[in-house]
Amino acid sequence: MRACITGMGAITSLGLNVREMYKGLQNNDCNIKYYEEWKQYNGLNSFLGAPVPSYDIKYLPREVRRSMSRMSEMAFLSTIEALKQANIDLEEVRKINTDRVLLIMGSTTGSPACLEEYYRKLFENNGPKGQLSTSFFKVMGHSVAANVALGLGLKSPMISCASACSTSSHAVILGMELIKTGLYDMVIAGGADELHYTSACVFDTVKAACTQFMDRPQESSRPFDKDRAGLVVSEGASTIIIESMEHASKRGVEVHAELLGGAYYCDGTHMSQPQQNSMMQTMKMCLNRAGIPPSQVDYINAHATATSIGDIEESNAVASVFGNDTPVSSLKGHLGHSLAACGGLELIASVEMIKNQEIIATKNLIEVDSKCAPILLLKENEKRKVNIVLSNNFAFGGMNTSLIVSRPL
Repeated sequence: MRACITGMGAITSLGLNVREMYKGLQNNDCNIKYYEEWKQYNGLNSFLGAPVPSYDIKYLPREVRRSMSRMSEMAFLSTIEALKQANIDLEEVRKINTDRVLLIMGSTTGSPACLEEYYRKLFENNGPKGQLSTSFFKVMGHSVAANVALGLGLKSPMISCASACSTSSHAVILGMELIKTGLYDMVIAGGADELHYTSACVFDTVKAACTQFMDRPQESSRPFDKDRAGLVVSEGASTIIIESMEHASKRGVEVHAELLGGAYYCDGTHMSQPQQNSMMQTMKMCLNRAGIPPSQVDYINAHATATSIGDIEESNAVASVFGNDTPVSSLKGHLGHSLAACGGLELIASVEMIKNQEIIATKNLIEVDSKCAPILLLKENEKRKVNIVLSNNFAFGGMNTSLIVSRPL
């Protein structure tokens, strides 16, 4: 059974849909900002973040919106776009044979903004006094998946995925695998996270957040560059509609790309330090499952977050598997690090690169760090043959993923 992508939705710091995101990537745009108000938090040294522009979700009934946090709202909006692109409206969702449709969505945690408010009230009032009845529905671990299902009125199997920076790529791989078994006809897969100072706190505490370029925020996220100073947190949501090729054909819907293979692999070595060997193993597993040699991959979309160790380890892993001739870039310079959303967003961008036969280069890459392997890192956007792409995403705890997507045959 073959699995394909028929719909894509994106909410990012570059815009509120796939078209706006990709146009921003083509134009080398960036929306990273300096947050003066974050200076009030003791011990925090990173004051940078990439917010999503204002959006409207008031058309949803209040009884649905009242349990949604910002991340759930963004996930719902990206899902609506993806379904529309797949030629499925809200009413049609409810008419589908829903035993054959699976929703897989997740986030790093429950809403950090709502978690902060929830526990602040709990401690200040020495108990649950003052809590709203819907408060917990915004902070529970499966909040994004449950709220998207509620917003859609979808009665179907559902899985909530939570693996931080590899959440949405995990969701896509699992969805692809279940499609290929024949168990489901369609999977709605994705992830979302919202921008909050606590995310910057987490990365700053493990010395991974950017603590420089406060006066030049749009130059702060610099994957592979010798002057990189750490990652910059952002927010967003990604949704990908995966179908069996047979199901898509019966519906007569456009196929945007085919998912050839994917792999997830944990190194079990260190909670925060990425490991070259496990990255390499993940990419090899992905290639084996896709049934293609490294030489057939036209472009590698790197996870590279602009951390001191991670970029070096990933470059070495890529060199070990692919050598030095396959073009490589990271999109974190444009988008920042959107955590649970990033895997799906970068896969969507990879599909758009295939459509446009071009590669988006790494923003802010001026001089490659000499400690990185001498792989083919692009500094300028290039028109190139791009038919097969491998996309990497790695998370704390060694939660590594690789996906291979191709032009539909």
